[in-house]
Amino acid sequence: MPATFKSMTFTILRLTKRQARTQASWDLLVEKAAHTALYDSGARFDPPKCDEDTRVEVTSEIMGWIQDRGAPTRLLCMTGPAGAGKSAIQQTIAERCADLGILAASFFFAAADDTRNDAFPVVPTIAYQLSLASPSLRSSISAVVSRDPLIFTRSIEKQMKLLIVDPVVRQRANMDIVDMPYVILIDGLDECKKEERQVELLAAIDSCLLSNDLLPFRVFIASRPEIVIYNALQPSGHLYHASYHIQLDDKYDPDSDIARYLRRRFHEIARRCLDPRAKSPAWPGDAVLDTLIRCASGQFIYAATVIRYVQGLRGSPVDRLNTILSWSQDSPAGNPLASLHDLYRQILLRARNNYRSIDGSREDLMVLIHVALNDTLVMHRDYEKILFPGNGGLQSLLHDLRSLIDIHAHDRGFGRSEDARQEIRVLYLHHYTFQEFLSDIWRSESSEDLHFDVARPTQYITSTCFAHAERILAFGKYNLNYPSMRRVSVLYVDL
Repeated sequence: MPATFKSMTFTILRLTKRQARTQASWDLLVEKAAHTALYDSGARFDPPKCDEDTRVEVTSEIMGWIQDRGAPTRLLCMTGPAGAGKSAIQQTIAERCADLGILAASFFFAAADDTRNDAFPVVPTIAYQLSLASPSLRSSISAVVSRDPLIFTRSIEKQMKLLIVDPVVRQRANMDIVDMPYVILIDGLDECKKEERQVELLAAIDSCLLSNDLLPFRVFIASRPEIVIYNALQPSGHLYHASYHIQLDDKYDPDSDIARYLRRRFHEIARRCLDPRAKSPAWPGDAVLDTLIRCASGQFIYAATVIRYVQGLRGSPVDRLNTILSWSQDSPAGNPLASLHDLYRQILLRARNNYRSIDGSREDLMVLIHVALNDTLVMHRDYEKILFPGNGGLQSLLHDLRSLIDIHAHDRGFGRSEDARQEIRVLYLHHYTFQEFLSDIWRSESSEDLHFDVARPTQYITSTCFAHAERILAFGKYNLNYPSMRRVSVLYVDL
């Protein structure tokens, strides 16, 4: 073979191997990124966001800070109580920044989702999104992963420096840094499950992104004012002078925003409703709106839960609203979330009674909800047939709980094929406050009418698994290689 052809063959092979390594590095980055945490992830389908004429003042203030490239601080921290609408504001800002072409990356924490309730996926998720914005950045970031495939086991600060800071600084000579997307959004820091991880993430952002004048980024973090971010924003905290702090309080007049939200939603419900009472201009009326606004106590989540309940399929929205109003008369006071928790309790009690009325021999609905939510929030459909036999499966539990819980088909990493994705069913809680409410019931017996013996979920799982095994035996299918038998043998739920 002529020397020229040998040289060409060697060059092609070398390029092919290099491309393979680059692709493998990219695949590893994609694997470590939390696709569920992106602002437009399918796992967050129909996320909360601000109505067009609500939260105008605070969203304008945030966008003004984002677009003022000469502002003295490059970190904005927005804090507010549970249910104040922080995630809706973040989602709205993310969509506006994406439309303007300035969104570099987003990460939405969720305590109930194991793929995005830890700080370790944050850096690879941001690096992945930055790679999409620039082919040269993608090559640079992939090269880092290729040199050190264990980079994702390093500290968050080390990851941030090697995967974000260094590649962007190196690319300054090859790209116009001014035109690069520069907004990084992080929502729900308090839903990161370990406080030490929250501390580590904030420290990494401070040392890597805020202290380097060669970087273009502006970072917007939203969180409840829990201990980690609260301490960081105190005068003695390391973020006090480095951040612009927005506190969601009465300054932003949440009551007026909630009133506009409720009026619009009730108008939409009335337009679709067949009940002539809802067509009346007097429905629901100012007095009713005032009651709901008072119960909301500035918490948007209360108003959103009311609307989801009222537009449920069981019965007229007029009657469902009247039911909520009857509950609100006895609502406890003194706690901003008291009305919300009472609403949760009443919805659960009503759902439990309806569930019992169909068949009094059924297991308690609260026990079944506990089982479903404690199976890592993921149900394989074959497991569902075992744990929730009968018509409807999980769906039958949620007929009267759609305002609080839903079911999504979703790929959580258990399978890559389309068929496998269709077999994964995720229980989706509309808001973290409901998970906290349930945990409080199960932990402290704070609501005697909803509490149950802690042994009952385990007893239920055991009895249903044995019943399933007996059904298989009755049909003459006793075979250790039979798929359902294998699944019964490995079924384990951490309670």
